[in-house]
Formats: sequence, structure tokens, C-alpha cells
Amino acid sequence: MSKANKSINVEIKDRTDSNGDSISELFIGKKLIGSIKQLSDDKFQAVNTHDEEFHIKTFDEGVTQLIKDFHLHH
Repeated sequence: MSKANKSINVEIKDRTDSNGDSISELFIGKKLIGSIKQLSDDKFQAVNTHDEEFHIKTFDEGVTQLIKDFHLHH
């Protein structure tokens, strides 16, 4: 018997850090799973809760990477 697919709600909250840079934080429920920061026009940096950094080309790719990493560790 197969399990039904469950949908997850990912919430993105924008904030600024102490340098004035914009950072998007990703939450699943109330749990922070990581953040994404734009470094230049075509470079982003995603950081998970284990302080592992991923350099990616698009914001959407960063969201996907953080969700994959979250599910890998749970």
C-alpha cells in the first residue's frame, strides 16, 4: 500500500542583517531550515542550520537545495 503525498508549507521571511544586506529565511512550520543571501546578480549563497554553505545561481535553486538538505537530515 502506498503512502499519500503530504504537502509541506514553506514560509519565506525577509530581513536585513547588520551590514544592511537582505537575507531570506526559510521556515517549515516554525522551524528555521536555512537562509539565502544574494551575493551578485547571478550568485546566491544558501546556508543551512548546520552552517554549511551552498553557492547557487538562482533563488529557486537555493530554496530547493535547503529543502533537500532538511529532508536528508530528518
